[in-house]
Amino acid sequence: YQKNRDYHDHHLTELNVINQTLFATIDCLENQNIPYALMGGVAGKELGRPRITHDIDLFVSPDDAENILQALEQNGFSIERRDPLWLFKAWKNEVLVDIIFRSCGDIYFEQEVKEHVRRISFQGKMINTISPEDFIVIKAAANREDGAHHWYDALAVLKQGSIDWDYLLRRSRFCPKRVLSLLIYAQATDIIIPYQMIKKLFHHIYETSLSSESPHLFPYFTTVKQDHGYTKERIMEAINQNEKVSDSKIKLNVTDSEIILRGEVFTSEQKNTIEDIALRMSPKTKIKNLIQIRELDGPKKSEFVL
Repeated sequence: YQKNRDYHDHHLTELNVINQTLFATIDCLENQNIPYALMGGVAGKELGRPRITHDIDLFVSPDDAENILQALEQNGFSIERRDPLWLFKAWKNEVLVDIIFRSCGDIYFEQEVKEHVRRISFQGKMINTISPEDFIVIKAAANREDGAHHWYDALAVLKQGSIDWDYLLRRSRFCPKRVLSLLIYAQATDIIIPYQMIKKLFHHIYETSLSSESPHLFPYFTTVKQDHGYTKERIMEAINQNEKVSDSKIKLNVTDSEIILRGEVFTSEQKNTIEDIALRMSPKTKIKNLIQIRELDGPKKSEFVL
């Protein structure tokens, strides 16, 4: 019975039903203010690789898993505590929701992961997805012979670009050899990967005594130098994901010494928000904010005087 059930759960193709269940799940979590991130097919589709998805994968904290299960049950889902070490399951409209609180490689939805969650628009609704960097690491850790799509999901996200290489370097501590293999393969297929990223991973694994020490020594590496194109892409993506300024027409000029912001917005709050985003994406670079605040003209007086 379990084998047949699992096959059914992972071969459902009624996309409208899957989306309905997805939004019901998201509403339930957000109404309870429970942190989460999508990490399966929906996340992969939005981050870089369009493909059919058959279920919903949620990444959550172990401390929240039981509360999520109960909240879903109260909202009409059937539930199962499949494995108390890493996985609960819930169903609605015959659609499976995997509640994952420990991923391959002993990766958890810890604070560092939460801080890098992406807020994106999906089918007209704002939802949370795991960051591209965490997606890549989790996919590299999960790759196996009967799950080769994980490898190609990660490659698609690398090809899409806008990667925070410093953060990916830190997160790769969970499976450094797999990430290194992925990056070398990606570079061999003409995906742009900074040479320094590969060099630093290789050095850590094979050429230094640090390889036998705690993996948390990764942050002590010097940062990966990113070219101006990557920096610009990351800032523009963050601007487009921010609901306050996503419709703004902004231009960036990135140099070694500064980031110049140009364009027009309607309020000083929007201008400051964009500057804050640029500073967050590139904290060591001087920000020159030349954005203009557009003043809206009031209604003109009628030419006719009564």
